[in-house]
Amino acid sequence: MEELVKNSDHLLVGHVIGVDMIDGRGNEITDLDAMTGPGIDNLIRLIVKVDEVVSSSRSIPSVVKVPLDPLMHYRFGLVKEVHSTEGEKFLLLLKGADLQPPFPGVFRRDLSEKTEIIELLKSNKSFKGTALRAAP
Repeated sequence: MEELVKNSDHLLVGHVIGVDMIDGRGNEITDLDAMTGPGIDNLIRLIVKVDEVVSSSRSIPSVVKVPLDPLMHYRFGLVKEVHSTEGEKFLLLLKGADLQPPFPGVFRRDLSEKTEIIELLKSNKSFKGTALRAAP
């Protein structure tokens, strides 16, 4: 988890409200049998409603689209089905102005780890986020 935190710029709390898929040119894909994986230029993204900005050096939109690992073999319809109901809240660790996972597909942590992650962020001298809020 230390590497994940070290490579993150933003700590958010959110929940999945949807899933979309785009091709390599950014065009929306609606075919539920469409796949991702090596040699396939498609990307599945979780649509996440941001419930809380714990720490960030920039303004965060209320909804973010977070890509899953494009090299993993996923079928769009299956991912959409798994996330067909509003999901539970979780922590998101993201980096950069475009809010990407620090490592492909690796961005999600359980809410129970919030205090530990905040402490790791505080000890990360290169972290440039806003003042960290105390965990409830």
